[in-house]
Amino acid sequence: MKHRPIQRFMLGVLVFLPISFALWYLAALVHLAPLTWVTEQLLQWTFPQAVLWLKLDGSTLVLASNFSTNPSGVIVSPPVSDDLMGFHLNPLIYTYSLPLLMALILATPATNKWQQLGWGGLLWLPIAGFSMFFSVLKVLSFDVGLAFQQQQALSPWMLEMIALAYQMGTLILPMIAPLVIWMALNRKFLLTLAPQLQRILAY
Repeated sequence: MKHRPIQRFMLGVLVFLPISFALWYLAALVHLAPLTWVTEQLLQWTFPQAVLWLKLDGSTLVLASNFSTNPSGVIVSPPVSDDLMGFHLNPLIYTYSLPLLMALILATPATNKWQQLGWGGLLWLPIAGFSMFFSVLKVLSFDVGLAFQQQQALSPWMLEMIALAYQMGTLILPMIAPLVIWMALNRKFLLTLAPQLQRILAY
């Protein structure tokens, strides 16, 4: 095992992955709170007529929109009653990239792991914020639907971009972001792996 850094690293990832996921799930409020606050500020800045607030209920994201249904059942804004349209979203479906990043960092033989965890968290925040922002925007665009689209004068191509950004934020970025951030923080370790990687790929 002394001359097999890749094997040691992979074993470390397998060991730290369940630990990281347990911490991520149990401490969801800790990492979701700043993310929710930042996303709420962005939403109220970009769509002040559509979003009242965005809050956490445990690990569930609660969106209060500025829309309601009129007596005819049509969605309108501003609301005609106190029965506002609200939505519950699950932010854990895209923030699982955080424990993946933690496991990669903890499995790396480096002396500055705490520093890497700090920098990794800071780099992760805007990526997760992108995912959360467009998950909310997708709900407004397609669940609230025509009322929001007309309020914001959204064209068909804008709706397509929102749908694409939502898919990127929930399906693609959570998988590749941890690896990209880890690689950026551990270039020296990657160089030590390069010869062994070349030998493996040669077979």
